[in-house]
Amino acid sequence: MRRHSSFSFLVLAMGVFVLGAIVSSCGDDNSAASAIPRISDPGKTFTIEDLQAIGFKKSKTYDVEGLIGADSAYYGFWAIDTYDRKDYEVRFFPSHSDAVELGTAQADERSGEDAILGEDEMSWPQGVKDARQCKGDVASGPVSHGVGSCKSPKYWDFSIYANMILLCAGGDVETAQKLCGELLVMLEPPEDGA
Repeated sequence: MRRHSSFSFLVLAMGVFVLGAIVSSCGDDNSAASAIPRISDPGKTFTIEDLQAIGFKKSKTYDVEGLIGADSAYYGFWAIDTYDRKDYEVRFFPSHSDAVELGTAQADERSGEDAILGEDEMSWPQGVKDARQCKGDVASGPVSHGVGSCKSPKYWDFSIYANMILLCAGGDVETAQKLCGELLVMLEPPEDGA
């Protein structure tokens, strides 16, 4: 009787393992988003109209004077769920190589935990207020916007895709990369079987 019980447990455990593997492989399609490299050149050139065609809402057009090599730059919102839009800054360059060679340093400056968010310290201060977020004072409750602490970075990472640099919000690098990936997958859906 005991041998039958061990065998049943083993079969049950294997079934749970196989079911878990199947569920995780089917996943929620974020695997495609996370598979996009941080720097990628699909051999195309994009414009703000391409982003607007997938639901990107342009909020501001920035003056690109001082943004080395850029043709245009915008601040806006996008999300798969239109009720949960996230902030993005997008910069367009003449080519992918210009985006990489000329745009990386200034994208690094504006993103991540060590982002430079003081207007007098950054090389391109356009849109700096949009690149900050406020951390509320916990003692003041959820309504507080902690006006004195509005120097936290909004953009935690960026992707260089084709001729554009996409700075993504998120609160941490992993979330920002996921949000960049979701937008890029919507812009360029993977081919079937890829």
